[in-house]
Amino acid sequence: MTKLILPALAALGFALAARGDSRRDAVRASVPAAVPAALVQEVSARAAERGVPAAEALAPIREAAARGVPVELIAAKVLEGISKGVPVARVSTVAKELTGRLAVAGDLLRQAQGAGLAPAADHKAALLDLGVALASGVDRPAMESLVEAARGAPGGSADAIVSAGLTVGELARRDVPPAEAMALGRAIARQGPRPAGEIPALFDAWRAEGGKDPNAFVSEATRRIESGRKLEDMVDVFGESPNRVVGAHGAKKDASGEGLAGSDVGKHGADHGVGPAERPDTARGTPPGLEDAVHGQGKAKGPKK
Repeated sequence: MTKLILPALAALGFALAARGDSRRDAVRASVPAAVPAALVQEVSARAAERGVPAAEALAPIREAAARGVPVELIAAKVLEGISKGVPVARVSTVAKELTGRLAVAGDLLRQAQGAGLAPAADHKAALLDLGVALASGVDRPAMESLVEAARGAPGGSADAIVSAGLTVGELARRDVPPAEAMALGRAIARQGPRPAGEIPALFDAWRAEGGKDPNAFVSEATRRIESGRKLEDMVDVFGESPNRVVGAHGAKKDASGEGLAGSDVGKHGADHGVGPAERPDTARGTPPGLEDAVHGQGKAKGPKK
């Protein structure tokens, strides 16, 4: 009897192994060759650990590859969601939304290149930062207007466009409609990228001092950036102005009568601009929804500060 059972068990083992290999081959065959095999294996293994069909976990990655979006950026979001126990349908939705934004971001960077602007210092970081701006309510036409503003400008570059988009997006998260902040965004696109978090932090300080009219803040920041003036002293901490902003005075003039920043240039101006790769405080490409899906709260709105 033993002589009969052992060969049967061995044959069954071989059959199961062959079936497993066949399934893995089928999954791999469904993913474009542009997706690294190691990435497919990692996502499939993580899905198996959580009882998620590999084909469903890999679907957003297939779409990213088809749309020319860096697949590793989407895979990272898929792996994050699966690891947190987020329902696979929600993971797929979030990943596909991110793919859509990154596809638009890629188009914008190509437009910037076509406009003769210097490329982003870190292409993938720029994609993610533009994705964050788009998720914050800065739509494609608005972003395209920033590209046009940067065209031919002394400080114009892809990084300036990213900085402008992020700034308008951060203000949108603070209830400033993008349309009302676009003049500031265009100034940044023309003059060069701003330090990370500079303007949102100033806006928060202005609001904490009792600032009520966002147009007053945005207008003063725009004037200062256009003239190369520093921003750090624009919040009225003594309550001497009704709008809680300090108007910039005494801008020096050059021989042609154009405004200059004087001693502010080189200290607070364009040489402090940073590219997207240098923004550690930016939640790059993080779409809302994964954290709340774990707790059953649904899709979150952008944070308000």
